[in-house]
Amino acid sequence: MEVIPIQVPFPKEYGSGAPTNAYLLKGDKKILVDSGVDSAENRDYIKRVLDGAGAWGPDIILVTHGHHDHFGLAPYIQEEMGAKIMIPEADSLAFKDYGAFTKAWFGEIYELSVEGGFDRIEFDEANVLLSMAADFIPRPSSFSAFRDLDLTLDGIPVRSIPLPGHTMGSTGYAVGKVVFSGDAALEGRANVVNLTEEFASLQRLKEFESVYTGHGKTPLAKADIEGVEAHFTERTNQLLRITVEGRTLKEIVQELHGTITERNFVKRLIPVKQTIAYLRYLERRGRMTKRGNKWFSI
Repeated sequence: MEVIPIQVPFPKEYGSGAPTNAYLLKGDKKILVDSGVDSAENRDYIKRVLDGAGAWGPDIILVTHGHHDHFGLAPYIQEEMGAKIMIPEADSLAFKDYGAFTKAWFGEIYELSVEGGFDRIEFDEANVLLSMAADFIPRPSSFSAFRDLDLTLDGIPVRSIPLPGHTMGSTGYAVGKVVFSGDAALEGRANVVNLTEEFASLQRLKEFESVYTGHGKTPLAKADIEGVEAHFTERTNQLLRITVEGRTLKEIVQELHGTITERNFVKRLIPVKQTIAYLRYLERRGRMTKRGNKWFSI
């Protein structure tokens, strides 16, 4: 098996964003893990790169999770070359109805955010913008949703490894001692919706020699994964320190992230979503409680 990393740019017309790490696996079949964001320039780019690798026409596209920066180009590749697209069942709503997928993500933070001091009008406007943006996300003409992957490459099993935390359907693809993990472990900046699940996923990733990530540094080794764990642990400890006398959610977000100047409102929501994940984690462990609109460490 040959592994060819492909760094797909984040389109300038969508603002600032990190390139997506996709991977071409070449053997007795051609498998593309993730694809990057769809745009005219990226369509030319992915065609040029795959063609140069003798793989314009991958047999299968494996999607690690249901975020458009990881599957956006997949429908175009499928339309042009007939590739089979496969996505974990738990994130398949992203292909069926991306608006519903993002609405569920937003709904999990809406009431807590407004109650915690954020502006309701601004959040209502964000909800409308999310719904409008979802209409422009390309969808494949067909796809296969799976629970357990049944696939081989050069006679070696390609296993699906559940890695929930970033999304509940996040999945890695393991071939021998390497795994392609999507956004389950990003050095220094992994975003999570469930920190309990994230810690369990990081433990699974430590079993592999090389962890090929969805953004930034790749591959990661065991020591890098431990660094991601340490980042989460330090954040939770920081939360416990700053909430001794009680803080609103907005105050906590400002303490952790400072003044957020990102123009893209969806990106401004990510620190809020992240902070809520930390608070819920500590709450489940009996280390945090909510009284009225304030959070208190125990």
